[in-house]
Amino acid sequence: MSNFSPKTAFDYASEVYEAVDSRDEQRLVPFLTEGCTFVYANNDPVIGRANIAESSKQFMSSINGIKHRLLDVWSFDDVIVSRLEVTYTRKDGSTLTVPAVTIWRMHIRQIDDYRIYIDVAPLFAH
Repeated sequence: MSNFSPKTAFDYASEVYEAVDSRDEQRLVPFLTEGCTFVYANNDPVIGRANIAESSKQFMSSINGIKHRLLDVWSFDDVIVSRLEVTYTRKDGSTLTVPAVTIWRMHIRQIDDYRIYIDVAPLFAH
């Protein structure tokens, strides 16, 4: 069980999103357990740290930028929930901001189950 205080959970989430926003999948890897399950939007689960890094790398190559704005973070037992806005920069330079929620089930100080609830259909419908 990993109990995080509200400030610690917010700081941890900020670090994770900074890693994601860097678009360097290797910066995300230390936050994940070896057998982490990752589910992004309505995609199939990706299992395993290396597979998640490769999936992230592929997705990041389809966009020019990403920025997370953390709005709220809640922590209880071994779970951290974040409410945020994500701004994507498309290849043509246009941007799209959408709301999202993430749910992380933690194991010690790493994410063991990473769920992102977001509608990214408009990102590629442009």
